[in-house]
Amino acid sequence: MKTLVMTGLMTGAMALGAVAQEKAAEKVSWADSIKLSGDARFRYQNTAEEDKEDRERWRFRGRIGLDGKVNDEVKATLRLVTNTGDPISDNQTMDEAFNDKNAAFDRVFFTYTPVEPMSLRFGKMSQPWVAVDDLVMSADVNPEGLAANAKLPLGGMDLLAHGGAFVIDERSADDETMLYSGQVAAKFNFGKKDFVMLGGTIYAYDNVEGTGLQYDPAKSFGNSTTKKVTTKDGVDTTTLLYATGYSIVEGFVQASIDVGVPLTVGAQYMVNTDADDNDTGYLGMAAVKLPAGFAVGYQYRYLEKDSTFGAFAETTDFSNGTDIEGHIPYVSYDISKNFNIKAQYAMGDKGLDNGKEIEVVKVDLACKF
Repeated sequence: MKTLVMTGLMTGAMALGAVAQEKAAEKVSWADSIKLSGDARFRYQNTAEEDKEDRERWRFRGRIGLDGKVNDEVKATLRLVTNTGDPISDNQTMDEAFNDKNAAFDRVFFTYTPVEPMSLRFGKMSQPWVAVDDLVMSADVNPEGLAANAKLPLGGMDLLAHGGAFVIDERSADDETMLYSGQVAAKFNFGKKDFVMLGGTIYAYDNVEGTGLQYDPAKSFGNSTTKKVTTKDGVDTTTLLYATGYSIVEGFVQASIDVGVPLTVGAQYMVNTDADDNDTGYLGMAAVKLPAGFAVGYQYRYLEKDSTFGAFAETTDFSNGTDIEGHIPYVSYDISKNFNIKAQYAMGDKGLDNGKEIEVVKVDLACKF
């Protein structure tokens, strides 16, 4: 009897051990399919605009992202960020008596790769097109919709293609405001890191002209507007509307070469074919990595009023999306691995016709994992 009991106990222990090993293997497999990443940034910012008091702000940003492998064809991506509802900025200003700050998901999408080299994205995603820099829109914009991408290797050249449809504003009693994008680019590779890339993009906004302003109904971010006045109970209400549509054609070139140190140069040029005037924008940039963890860079940006959709254009450099021009030099230093400090000085004009001079200093201390 004792032998029978001992045998049963040993058999049960072995079974439990096998189950535990199986569960441990499942945990390892689950962990292997998940990748976590993130960053935190502390910023000092000072804005000096002609005819206004200087504005000094201390700001921070935090982001944490998760990429999960669903199977060999599907990957899911989520990212949680500090957020104030701004589509182009996740910065939080230190203010309001130490109150807790808001966070929101700025990316929730999955990528489906049914066959190489094509992939499909669905949801609120990172920008699926190639962008040399932030001329057409801020790099922090995360469009919502669906996109298709393809990368076809052809010897020493990669042929890149993209198409997408994105919802900007859904309306119950009118047509939606949409963005349709298409891009073709060729990337010529020389060695492991050196390349030259050139291409063109179409950003076609649908149902914008004559509709209300996006994100902030009182601010056009530089775009031309018209006014609509409605009267109810003897009270007039004025609504700002977009004065033109936006169908943007962009050409770009970018090169990365080793000239003793890694050098990257690029240029973008675009025209809004829907606008009658004030329709052009262009950008030039250069960046070089120096020894001992230093890097320097420079950008010149010129954007006429209706060259691009202002609500999505970069606004943190000159406090305006369009109708600006200016120079943006910067220097950065790697304090240690994944820990960096960067100082940027933007100087230019806010308003191309009789505009105001503006200077914005930003000093960022950032880490990532």
